[in-house]
Amino acid sequence: MARGESVTSAADGTKPPAGGGRSTTAGTSAGSAVSGNLPGSGNTRSGAWTDSYPEFRRNDSMSLMRELVTHALDDGYAAAAARRGPSRSRPRRGMGATVVVLAVFGLMLAVAAVQTRHFAPEVEKEKADLIVRIRAEAARNDRLRVRAGSLQEEVSGLQRDILASTTSGKNLSSRLGALDVVAGTGRVRGPGLRLTIDDAPDDKVSGPDSGEGRILDIDLQQTVNGLWSAGAEAIAVNGERLTTLTAIRGANKSITVDYRPLARPYVVEAIGDPATLEARFTESPGGEWLLNLKAVQHIRLDTQTADQLSLPADSGNTLRYARTEGAQ
Repeated sequence: MARGESVTSAADGTKPPAGGGRSTTAGTSAGSAVSGNLPGSGNTRSGAWTDSYPEFRRNDSMSLMRELVTHALDDGYAAAAARRGPSRSRPRRGMGATVVVLAVFGLMLAVAAVQTRHFAPEVEKEKADLIVRIRAEAARNDRLRVRAGSLQEEVSGLQRDILASTTSGKNLSSRLGALDVVAGTGRVRGPGLRLTIDDAPDDKVSGPDSGEGRILDIDLQQTVNGLWSAGAEAIAVNGERLTTLTAIRGANKSITVDYRPLARPYVVEAIGDPATLEARFTESPGGEWLLNLKAVQHIRLDTQTADQLSLPADSGNTLRYARTEGAQ
């Protein structure tokens, strides 16, 4: 039935007069009264909306619900899906690619494991050969250092003989001798102090990876600095002469002097005034450092004065250039 046509009343069969508009007041339940001016009627009807005028309910009230049910998805989504076409095969293709990648990765791991197992003996052999070469080169370097030291002493002796022929040469020779002591380029002899430093006994060491109870590079650094401040003129550690260019470093669990590893125990020799060197060293920060390590961490420390010490020259110290003080 079209809106605006005359409607026969269900109560008396008469047609309501034309005219008027529709207004509704909704109740709180399905049986509540609904009043309104029906199309073509100027009278107000109570309780007649749902029963007497089903087309108004169907056309006005249920049209939105039917639209939502039948067109729940916007037409734009359907159009986009139609443009993409069927997509059932895509997950399968993606799963196949994933399986292929995992298979290749597993094959690579298997090949790597086989190669590692195959080349492990060769790696061990190369490592052993490298250790042998290192030891051989270190022994060769030691022999060259000894020869260089002897040649340096020979040169120094010839130099002294030549300079001793004149008065000015004697003065120059005396000055060069003093500079050799400071620079560490010449062998020196004299009284001094010998310190023997070692790790604590095995039962006092906290662990293989702990520094407690073990001598570290900083301990030797503190010792050497304490000797210098106490008035030492020349110092050597395990026969390695110390100069202004010498570095004491830690390399894993060993200590190196000029990149040469030292073996325990560590013997520190210092040439200086025997009457004051030991006492001044004990009062220095380096001496206090060692005494504290001995009392707390139980390191082994032996201090002796020596009437005659002989310290070698530092063969690795090369004088590249020099200028007088104040020269530009």
